[in-house]
Amino acid sequence: MIDVAQTSLKDLLGLAIRAEIDANAIYTQLAERFSNPLLKEKFQWLAYEEKKHKTGLEKLYDNLYKGEEPQIPDKADEALLPSIDLSPSSSLVDVLYQAMESEKAAENFYANLSQRVEESQKRLLEYLSKVEHSHYMMLRSEYVLAQEFEDYAEKDIDKVIT
Repeated sequence: MIDVAQTSLKDLLGLAIRAEIDANAIYTQLAERFSNPLLKEKFQWLAYEEKKHKTGLEKLYDNLYKGEEPQIPDKADEALLPSIDLSPSSSLVDVLYQAMESEKAAENFYANLSQRVEESQKRLLEYLSKVEHSHYMMLRSEYVLAQEFEDYAEKDIDKVIT
């Protein structure tokens, strides 16, 4: 696993951008996979949020390293920023659990990364940490529902409970 305290800020920002690109792609796929309209909407919203995070990180990189293009790795460090392993047999409960773990890791990553920058850049990273926590909380509530209602992923919630 990459050590946030020892790795260059350039590399960490590139890694963060990669993680946001991957999260956007996964949440977009999840929005297309399930037929519950509310769940679809929540995954679409998460995809949108991750896209905004990528843009914010790119702006931060540009502010720090004027004119340089970020070096974005082909894949994220799974131990530091785990992604969601999506297979055809993945259940909603499994996907939501993985997403919660991913958001929790991102929350911690951004909190730690905020310690590596000057005060003027800290605000964005602290904001991202808090937003990733809010994503975790939303996913956690969906996780609880999915555990309780077997066909939650497939139906409108009104049809699940009636």
